Amino acid sequence: MTIFVKPAGGGTPTGVAGVYDYNSLKQAVQDWFARSDLGNWIDYFIQMGEQKIYRDVFALNQGSGVKPMEMAFTGTIATDGTMALPDGYLGLKNAVVNLDGNSFQLQRRNAEFIFTQFAFRGAGGSPEYIARQGSSFIFGPSPDGPYTITGIYWRKFPQLTVVNTTTWMTDTIPTILLAAVNGAAARFNKDGESLQMWDAEYASQLRDFLLADRAEEQSGSAFAMVAG
Repeated sequence: MTIFVKPAGGGTPTGVAGVYDYNSLKQAVQDWFARSDLGNWIDYFIQMGEQKIYRDVFALNQGSGVKPMEMAFTGTIATDGTMALPDGYLGLKNAVVNLDGNSFQLQRRNAEFIFTQFAFRGAGGSPEYIARQGSSFIFGPSPDGPYTITGIYWRKFPQLTVVNTTTWMTDTIPTILLAAVNGAAARFNKDGESLQMWDAEYASQLRDFLLADRAEEQSGSAFAMVAG
Protein backbone atom coordinates (compact mmCIF):
# COMPACT_ATOMS: atom_id res chain seq x y z
CA MET A 1 0.00 0.00 0.00
CA THR A 2 1.29 3.45 -0.91
CA ILE A 3 1.36 5.85 2.06
CA PHE A 4 0.75 9.61 1.95
CA VAL A 5 1.01 12.60 4.27
CA LYS A 6 0.71 16.26 3.38
CA PRO A 7 3.98 18.02 4.24
CA ALA A 8 4.22 21.52 5.69
CA GLY A 9 4.09 24.09 2.92
CA GLY A 10 2.35 21.82 0.41
CA GLY A 11 3.88 19.51 -2.15
CA THR A 12 3.56 15.79 -2.82
CA PRO A 13 2.39 13.91 0.33
CA THR A 14 4.73 11.26 1.78
CA GLY A 15 4.70 9.20 4.94
CA VAL A 16 1.14 8.72 6.35
CA ALA A 17 -2.02 7.47 4.64
CA GLY A 18 -4.56 10.04 3.53
CA VAL A 19 -6.37 11.72 0.64
CA TYR A 20 -5.07 15.19 -0.13
CA ASP A 21 -5.12 15.57 -3.91
CA TYR A 22 -5.76 13.77 -7.19
CA ASN A 23 -2.78 11.41 -6.96
CA SER A 24 -3.42 10.35 -3.37
CA LEU A 25 -7.13 9.81 -4.12
CA LYS A 26 -6.28 7.70 -7.16
CA GLN A 27 -3.85 5.63 -5.12
CA ALA A 28 -6.33 5.23 -2.27
CA VAL A 29 -8.98 3.77 -4.61
CA GLN A 30 -6.47 1.25 -5.98
CA ASP A 31 -5.34 0.39 -2.44
CA TRP A 32 -8.84 -0.15 -1.07
CA PHE A 33 -9.72 -2.52 -3.91
CA ALA A 34 -6.21 -4.02 -4.13
CA ARG A 35 -6.30 -3.46 -7.90
CA SER A 36 -3.55 -1.50 -9.56
CA ASP A 37 -5.29 -1.92 -12.94
CA LEU A 38 -8.12 0.44 -11.94
CA GLY A 39 -6.01 3.44 -12.89
CA ASN A 40 -7.41 3.64 -16.41
CA TRP A 41 -10.96 4.11 -15.10
CA ILE A 42 -10.49 6.19 -11.95
CA ASP A 43 -11.16 9.50 -13.73
CA TYR A 44 -14.63 8.14 -14.52
CA PHE A 45 -15.13 7.20 -10.87
CA ILE A 46 -14.02 10.67 -9.73
CA GLN A 47 -16.42 12.36 -12.13
CA MET A 48 -19.27 10.18 -10.91
CA GLY A 49 -18.34 10.74 -7.27
CA GLU A 50 -18.15 14.52 -7.62
CA GLN A 51 -21.47 14.67 -9.47
CA LYS A 52 -23.08 12.59 -6.72
CA ILE A 53 -21.81 14.93 -4.02
CA TYR A 54 -23.05 18.06 -5.79
CA ARG A 55 -26.44 16.45 -6.45
CA ASP A 56 -26.86 15.13 -2.92
CA VAL A 57 -25.72 18.32 -1.20
CA PHE A 58 -28.58 20.28 -2.76
CA ALA A 59 -31.09 17.44 -2.41
CA LEU A 60 -30.35 16.89 1.30
CA ASN A 61 -29.59 20.48 2.32
CA GLN A 62 -32.97 22.10 1.67
CA GLY A 63 -31.98 23.22 -1.83
CA SER A 64 -28.84 25.01 -0.66
CA GLY A 65 -25.14 24.46 -1.22
CA VAL A 66 -22.47 24.48 1.48
CA LYS A 67 -19.95 27.08 2.59
CA PRO A 68 -16.90 25.67 0.70
CA MET A 69 -18.90 26.02 -2.54
CA GLU A 70 -19.61 29.73 -2.01
CA MET A 71 -18.15 32.34 -4.34
CA ALA A 72 -18.65 36.10 -4.48
CA PHE A 73 -19.76 37.69 -7.73
CA THR A 74 -20.17 41.21 -9.07
CA GLY A 75 -21.85 42.15 -12.33
CA THR A 76 -23.61 44.96 -14.15
CA ILE A 77 -27.06 44.56 -15.65
CA ALA A 78 -26.90 44.79 -19.45
CA THR A 79 -29.05 47.05 -21.62
CA ASP A 80 -31.43 44.14 -22.31
CA GLY A 81 -32.17 43.88 -18.58
CA THR A 82 -30.24 40.63 -18.00
CA MET A 83 -26.94 39.65 -16.42
CA ALA A 84 -24.89 36.56 -17.30
CA LEU A 85 -24.59 33.85 -14.66
CA PRO A 86 -21.15 33.62 -13.04
CA ASP A 87 -18.82 30.71 -13.89
CA GLY A 88 -19.93 27.30 -12.65
CA TYR A 89 -23.25 28.61 -11.33
CA LEU A 90 -25.30 26.05 -9.41
CA GLY A 91 -27.50 28.21 -7.22
CA LEU A 92 -27.91 31.68 -5.75
CA LYS A 93 -27.41 32.28 -2.04
CA ASN A 94 -28.04 36.03 -2.00
CA ALA A 95 -27.82 39.09 -4.21
CA VAL A 96 -27.99 42.81 -3.55
CA VAL A 97 -28.45 45.82 -5.80
CA ASN A 98 -26.37 48.93 -5.19
CA LEU A 99 -28.58 52.02 -5.26
CA ASP A 100 -27.83 55.57 -4.13
CA GLY A 101 -24.94 54.52 -1.92
CA ASN A 102 -26.86 51.70 -0.25
CA SER A 103 -27.16 47.97 -0.89
CA PHE A 104 -30.62 46.37 -0.91
CA GLN A 105 -31.22 42.64 -0.91
CA LEU A 106 -33.01 41.27 -3.96
CA GLN A 107 -35.76 38.74 -3.37
CA ARG A 108 -35.34 35.42 -5.17
CA ARG A 109 -38.20 34.27 -7.39
CA ASN A 110 -38.61 32.00 -10.41
CA ALA A 111 -38.76 33.24 -14.01
CA GLU A 112 -42.52 32.65 -14.22
CA PHE A 113 -43.08 35.10 -11.36
CA ILE A 114 -40.94 37.76 -13.05
CA PHE A 115 -42.72 37.50 -16.40
CA THR A 116 -46.17 37.34 -14.78
CA GLN A 117 -45.77 40.18 -12.31
CA PHE A 118 -43.56 42.35 -14.52
CA ALA A 119 -44.80 41.64 -18.03
CA PHE A 120 -43.55 45.00 -19.27
CA ARG A 121 -39.90 44.37 -20.08
CA GLY A 122 -38.93 47.93 -20.90
CA ALA A 123 -37.26 50.25 -18.39
CA GLY A 124 -39.37 49.82 -15.27
CA GLY A 125 -37.30 51.00 -12.34
CA SER A 126 -34.80 49.70 -9.82
CA PRO A 127 -34.93 45.89 -9.51
CA GLU A 128 -36.46 44.26 -6.45
CA TYR A 129 -36.58 40.62 -7.57
CA ILE A 130 -34.07 38.29 -9.24
CA ALA A 131 -34.58 34.98 -11.08
CA ARG A 132 -32.58 32.68 -13.31
CA GLN A 133 -33.61 32.06 -16.89
CA GLY A 134 -31.26 29.85 -18.89
CA SER A 135 -27.74 31.24 -18.61
CA SER A 136 -28.79 34.66 -17.30
CA PHE A 137 -30.32 36.44 -14.33
CA ILE A 138 -33.48 38.44 -15.02
CA PHE A 139 -35.02 41.08 -12.80
CA GLY A 140 -38.32 42.60 -11.78
CA PRO A 141 -39.08 45.32 -12.52
CA SER A 142 -37.01 45.32 -15.68
CA PRO A 143 -34.12 47.66 -14.79
CA ASP A 144 -34.06 51.25 -16.01
CA GLY A 145 -30.28 51.45 -15.88
CA PRO A 146 -26.98 49.53 -15.56
CA TYR A 147 -27.29 48.62 -11.88
CA THR A 148 -24.42 46.81 -10.16
CA ILE A 149 -25.36 43.49 -8.57
CA THR A 150 -23.20 41.75 -5.97
CA GLY A 151 -23.78 38.57 -4.04
CA ILE A 152 -22.84 35.01 -3.21
CA TYR A 153 -23.53 31.91 -5.30
CA TRP A 154 -22.79 28.22 -5.03
CA ARG A 155 -20.30 27.14 -7.65
CA LYS A 156 -19.46 23.87 -9.34
CA PHE A 157 -15.68 23.84 -9.51
CA PRO A 158 -13.56 22.24 -12.27
CA GLN A 159 -13.26 18.48 -11.95
CA LEU A 160 -10.39 16.97 -10.01
CA THR A 161 -7.84 15.73 -12.57
CA VAL A 162 -4.13 15.14 -13.06
CA VAL A 163 -3.93 18.84 -14.06
CA ASN A 164 -6.41 20.25 -11.53
CA THR A 165 -5.01 18.32 -8.57
CA THR A 166 -6.97 19.82 -5.65
CA THR A 167 -10.51 21.11 -5.15
CA TRP A 168 -12.65 22.11 -2.19
CA MET A 169 -13.58 18.43 -1.86
CA THR A 170 -10.00 17.25 -1.34
CA ASP A 171 -9.39 20.17 1.02
CA THR A 172 -12.64 19.95 3.03
CA ILE A 173 -14.33 16.55 2.67
CA PRO A 174 -11.64 14.12 1.45
CA THR A 175 -13.12 11.06 3.16
CA ILE A 176 -16.60 11.79 1.80
CA LEU A 177 -15.08 12.15 -1.67
CA LEU A 178 -13.22 8.85 -1.23
CA ALA A 179 -16.43 7.09 -0.18
CA ALA A 180 -18.31 8.48 -3.20
CA VAL A 181 -15.52 7.52 -5.62
CA ASN A 182 -15.14 4.06 -4.07
CA GLY A 183 -18.90 3.56 -4.46
CA ALA A 184 -18.53 4.20 -8.18
CA ALA A 185 -15.57 1.81 -8.29
CA ALA A 186 -17.58 -0.86 -6.48
CA ARG A 187 -20.32 -0.58 -9.11
CA PHE A 188 -17.71 -0.96 -11.82
CA ASN A 189 -16.33 -4.05 -10.07
CA LYS A 190 -19.86 -5.42 -9.57
CA ASP A 191 -18.96 -5.77 -5.90
CA GLY A 192 -22.26 -5.59 -4.05
CA GLU A 193 -20.78 -5.95 -0.57
CA SER A 194 -18.31 -3.09 -1.09
CA LEU A 195 -21.01 -0.95 -2.70
CA GLN A 196 -23.27 -1.37 0.32
CA MET A 197 -20.41 -0.52 2.69
CA TRP A 198 -19.27 2.59 0.80
CA ASP A 199 -22.79 3.88 0.22
CA ALA A 200 -23.50 3.63 3.94
CA GLU A 201 -20.22 5.32 4.83
CA TYR A 202 -20.86 8.08 2.30
CA ALA A 203 -24.40 8.73 3.54
CA SER A 204 -23.33 8.87 7.19
CA GLN A 205 -20.39 11.21 6.62
CA LEU A 206 -22.32 13.50 4.26
CA ARG A 207 -25.17 13.80 6.75
CA ASP A 208 -22.78 14.83 9.54
CA PHE A 209 -21.02 17.32 7.26
CA LEU A 210 -24.30 18.95 6.20
CA LEU A 211 -25.48 19.20 9.80
CA ALA A 212 -22.21 20.87 10.83
CA ASP A 213 -22.33 23.27 7.88
CA ARG A 214 -25.95 24.18 8.62
CA ALA A 215 -25.17 24.77 12.30
CA GLU A 216 -22.33 27.11 11.39
CA GLU A 217 -24.53 28.95 8.88
CA GLN A 218 -27.31 29.44 11.42
CA SER A 219 -24.91 30.75 14.07
CA GLY A 220 -24.27 33.90 12.02
CA SER A 221 -26.33 37.07 11.95
CA ALA A 222 -29.07 37.64 9.42
CA PHE A 223 -28.36 39.50 6.20
CA ALA A 224 -29.38 43.14 6.39
CA MET A 225 -29.35 46.35 4.37
CA VAL A 226 -26.04 48.18 4.78
CA ALA A 227 -25.31 51.85 4.28
CA GLY A 228 -22.67 52.80 1.70
